Amino acid sequence: MVSLSSWSEQWEILLVALILVAAHLIAPRVKGLIKHPERQQALGGGLSVAYVFLHLIPSLDAADGVVGPRIYFIGLLGFVAFYGLDVMFQPPKHTHPTKYHAYLSTFFVYDGLLIFTLGLNLPPTPVLTLVFALSLALDVLNTDLEMQDEYGERFVKWGRWLLIAGVAIGYGLNLVRRPHPVVVDLLTAALAGFMIFHTNNGVFPVSRNKKFPWFLAGVLAFWVLHVLLGAVD
Repeated sequence: MVSLSSWSEQWEILLVALILVAAHLIAPRVKGLIKHPERQQALGGGLSVAYVFLHLIPSLDAADGVVGPRIYFIGLLGFVAFYGLDVMFQPPKHTHPTKYHAYLSTFFVYDGLLIFTLGLNLPPTPVLTLVFALSLALDVLNTDLEMQDEYGERFVKWGRWLLIAGVAIGYGLNLVRRPHPVVVDLLTAALAGFMIFHTNNGVFPVSRNKKFPWFLAGVLAFWVLHVLLGAVD
């Protein structure tokens, strides 16, 4: 018989999944409502940088005890692979299908892995889970807007639906079985390398363009959420 705590956990995971799906769905409509896209990009960049330093890097430290020091090599490979991909497809080849499909596949795995592994580290209360979900939704929305800027209708018409499918698949797998810690750690390391590159490549030119206060606001917003979720003593 399924316990009440297990049912509560599944409802919380479903809530996070639905909020992420909603972020993907509303992204095209939100884009036209943004009056100051540079501020939005800088704010989202602050959230992303804080996410990398306060969540992804500590995740690699925790994984070190299971996989060993090679976990950092996997993260480095993720960084180098996407750096090389970005260099290969500079303008006028920046919209090349190879780069587009690689980025889309990465965000697909990211969305799916996020929901698949959520049961391992849920916030202590449903209210904090909601706060956590909204923070993630802002990051997802920012990523979708960046993909729209670079790939246009191709991403709007079917790319974002693939990312929604990633959320759905992650939730379905979560219902079926628990993830193996080693597999999760290796995927997280590769994704951490990508996120560190993506953040440095896309955020700092925007932040240098007299938008530092908005970048700082993003960093502080994620840090406050991080403290509220009990991740920092």
